[in-house]
Amino acid sequence: MKTFIQQFVLLLLSFWMALGCKPSYTKQLDKILEEGTIYQSAIFCEQNKVHLKERELECIEVTKKAKEEIDSIINRRLDLGIAPVIIEKSKGKEIEEFLKVHTQMGIRYWEIWKSSVILE
Repeated sequence: MKTFIQQFVLLLLSFWMALGCKPSYTKQLDKILEEGTIYQSAIFCEQNKVHLKERELECIEVTKKAKEEIDSIINRRLDLGIAPVIIEKSKGKEIEEFLKVHTQMGIRYWEIWKSSVILE
């Protein structure tokens, strides 16, 4: 026969499982950093910066890398003259999402990006 405490613990565990066990923000970030792209990581950091205060330096670093890659793509446009840079569609969509989420970067790069890049 189960004690009241055992029944209560089982009830709490069942309730917790029913709600869906979502990993912590730091664990989610670790997984994205390991398996995702720099853009996915930077987007996640920006969308969850309140929950990732202890990981702020990593988020700053991944955002910096994303910005550097965007700069590199745009600089290729300058090297090509009038021809736009062709980027894989999925990567381009990630960059565009990054620019939407990172408002300051979007203000700086959106028009240049749209006029310099073709997604294929």
